[in-house]
Amino acid sequence: MPLVVDKEAMRLEILMAFQRCIERKPLTKVSLRDIAAEAGMSHAKLLNYFDSRDALVVSYVRYTKDFMTAKCKAWFAGHDRENYESNLAYLNAFMAYVADGQPGEERPNATTQTYVLTHYSSEIAQLVQAEFQEWRDTMEQCLIAVYGPETGRQEAEAMMILIAGTFLCNYVGALSPGKHEDIIGSLGRLASS
Repeated sequence: MPLVVDKEAMRLEILMAFQRCIERKPLTKVSLRDIAAEAGMSHAKLLNYFDSRDALVVSYVRYTKDFMTAKCKAWFAGHDRENYESNLAYLNAFMAYVADGQPGEERPNATTQTYVLTHYSSEIAQLVQAEFQEWRDTMEQCLIAVYGPETGRQEAEAMMILIAGTFLCNYVGALSPGKHEDIIGSLGRLASS
């Protein structure tokens, strides 16, 4: 009987191997052979899933978009605003999730390295622009579902900026311990001055 392979699971395993590789050395120095070795497979086997490094990077950018969109929707669907003492506590809980994630998530954390490629690849630039557009639209839908139709695009875009900044700061270890627990509250204090 032939071996049955879950192609999507294998592709994810390769993407996570790519992510581990670029955590150790610059993206431009990572080869398909490096990724194959990290994934515990031959170079030839990896080529069955991705025929080039560019195809792998494009797939990683798509994975990032899909992952974050799905996780954002799931967080808001699974956390009732009524269970929090205030809007601020609710959104700070969401930002804590953005910063820390959940154990076992195959969270894309090498997005900043791939975003640099938007300067050099029009395909990746278009994908990243679409990614941010989808995140903004998703955030707008989630905020409207919780806060009503008076919430809109501006709040969604502000949240998207906070999310992207939190990812970047968390990735480089720039967030102070516990800081992500009151990101929005810190901004509120600035606005009320």
